[in-house]
Amino acid sequence: MLAVQKQVILAKEAAELASEGLRIVQKRASAGATPEAEVKRAQAVTAQAKLTLLAEQQRFSYLKTALSALWGLTTPDFNQVAGDLFQFGNNVTFETLYEKVKENPRIEIFAAQSRLKDAEIRLAQTQASADISWSVGVRRIQESNDTALLAGFSMPLFADKRNSGAVATAQAAKTQVLIQREVLLLDLHTQLFRAFHNRQQAIITVNTLNASIIPALEEALIETESAYQRGRYGYLEYVSARQELLTAKRTQIEAAAAALSYGAEIEQLTAEPLNIDDNTFSGTPQ
Repeated sequence: MLAVQKQVILAKEAAELASEGLRIVQKRASAGATPEAEVKRAQAVTAQAKLTLLAEQQRFSYLKTALSALWGLTTPDFNQVAGDLFQFGNNVTFETLYEKVKENPRIEIFAAQSRLKDAEIRLAQTQASADISWSVGVRRIQESNDTALLAGFSMPLFADKRNSGAVATAQAAKTQVLIQREVLLLDLHTQLFRAFHNRQQAIITVNTLNASIIPALEEALIETESAYQRGRYGYLEYVSARQELLTAKRTQIEAAAAALSYGAEIEQLTAEPLNIDDNTFSGTPQ
C-alpha cells in the first residue's frame, strides 16, 4: 500500500512533467524552432503519462479494498495510509538475528520432542531390567487332607535382549529428531542469509539513490530543460533526462518496498519484530 501510494504520487509528477514538456515544445513550435512532429510526440508522451497515473490510481483503489477486507470491511473508510516507506529501522547484525532464529517456535518443537524421546529411552532402559513377579497362595493336599502355604516368583527369560531393541529404537528416534532439527536450522539459516543480504542491498540502493543519484538527475533535468528551450539540446535529450529521473525515483520506491518485504520475512523467521517502535501503520481518512 505504501509503495503504490508513492507510485501514484510519482505518476502525478510524471504527468505534470509531461504536460510542462508539452507546453515547452508547443512554445518552441509556435516560434518555428522545432518541427510539428515533436509536438505530436510530446502529446503522445503526455497521454501515456496520464494513462499510467490512472492505472496506478486503480491499483491503489484495489489495494484499499483488499486491505479493508482484512479488517472486515467491504468499503474502505480511508483515502490513504500513514507510514514511512523509507524507514527501515536500526541495523542488526546477521549473527544476532540467527541467534533469534534458534529460538524460533519451530525449533522449540524439536527441543520438546527431544525431551520426550529422552523419557522414552529411560523408560525402555528401565523395562530392560528383570521384571520379577511374586505370587503367594494356599494349596490343599487331597491325600492327607492338609493345607500348605505356597510362595513363588517368575522372571521372563532373555528380558535384556528383548528390551535392548526397544532402547535402540528409542535412541534412533531421538537421533532422527536431532537430525531434523539440524536440517531445519540449516534451511532457516539459508533463508535468513538471503533475506538479510537482499534487505541490506535494497537499503543501500535506496540510500545511494537518495543521496547522490536522484539529486544529480534533478539538476541535470533542470539544465537540460533550460538548454532545450535555448535550442542547445534536442527533444530526445530533454525527454531522456526526464525519463532517467523518473526511473531513478521508481527504482527507489521499489527498492524501499523490497527492503520492507525482506524485513517482514526476517521477522517471520525470528518470530520477533525488527523494530517495534518503527512498525507503525494505519489507514488515514481524508
